[in-house]
Amino acid sequence: MTVKTFGKIALTALGAATLAAPAFAPVAQEHDHSAHEHEADAAAEVSVTEAEAEASRTLFSQYGCGSCHAFADANGYGHIGPSLDGNAALSVEYVNQIIANGQGAMPSFGGMVSEEELETLSRYIVAKKAD
Repeated sequence: MTVKTFGKIALTALGAATLAAPAFAPVAQEHDHSAHEHEADAAAEVSVTEAEAEASRTLFSQYGCGSCHAFADANGYGHIGPSLDGNAALSVEYVNQIIANGQGAMPSFGGMVSEEELETLSRYIVAKKAD
């Protein structure tokens, strides 16, 4: 077998593999939102003190959250990330997890803020999202 023949076979195999890859990709699954129904009820009960809200507004500004997220209570008017205003799907646990670990284009802030700040900021976002 010559180098030229081997190259043609290798390119053919690579092309076939590239075309076949999407056929083996995972199939998107519908998300069961019924598991989150209790979270909406719990979110209605979340509250923060004015001191916690002020500290959270400072963190929101300090870390530039408003450059990506719309959140009126903290003067956030970004359009890159999802709007936090009126987002009924947000729960304290979910917000906490996303801030700590990041997701998609959102970076992780875990380790940058204390556990207490993270919890307060998450509660603040959920408590003020409907305002």
